[in-house]
Amino acid sequence: MTLTTSGTDNWPQGDPRRSEELPKERGSFDENSIAPVVPESSDSPEPQTKVCRKCSVQSLTVGGYCPSCGAPYVARRRFANVNKRLLVIAAVVLVAVIAGIGITANIQHTNQVNAEQAAAASAAEAENKRKAEATRASEAAAAAKQAADATKRAQRKLIVTALEESVKKDAESRVTKGVLDGPITRASCTPLGGGSSDDLTAITGTFQCIAVNKTEGDGSSSGYRFSATVNWNDASYSWHLGS
Repeated sequence: MTLTTSGTDNWPQGDPRRSEELPKERGSFDENSIAPVVPESSDSPEPQTKVCRKCSVQSLTVGGYCPSCGAPYVARRRFANVNKRLLVIAAVVLVAVIAGIGITANIQHTNQVNAEQAAAASAAEAENKRKAEATRASEAAAAAKQAADATKRAQRKLIVTALEESVKKDAESRVTKGVLDGPITRASCTPLGGGSSDDLTAITGTFQCIAVNKTEGDGSSSGYRFSATVNWNDASYSWHLGS
């Protein structure tokens, strides 16, 4: 490492370099040297030993630049004066980013609300559809039951008709035997104390039947009474003469 010095006091009196190195203006550089030349001053600061951060030369000087390479001892702050436009742009970008985040969050919230509403609407639609299907099934079951009940009532009426035919034949047989007076024109049976063909809750039914052998002018009729019992479950019946 080379030690150099700067300043006019470094040359002896009468040295021609002493007059040649004097700068014309304060702070100017000598044409033959890269080191700054400082004019003589009685109140000049004391020279200090400084090491150049660029060429590593140690010098005893009061100047701010290295006498060897001319590099400044104090590094310039490149970013000391930040461009205001960059700050404005950065602020605008930051605001835009924050606004974008807010818009994105709002969109996500809106999408979530829409999805929840769509799910609720879909669930409500599914529930309404289920209720409608249940109603249709119930109506279909009711219609099927009504049809089945109508079929049972029709079957029971057929059983009563068969009972009346059996009573008529029995009465005619008794007329033939001379037990009853004829002729037997018809027989009719009416339910007693419930158990009619319309009451589907009844298992059996009791009937009073009449074998008609006389019809009056006013439309009334008379004949022989029979009592009958019907079992609706197995479509069987029995009867006997008398009440």
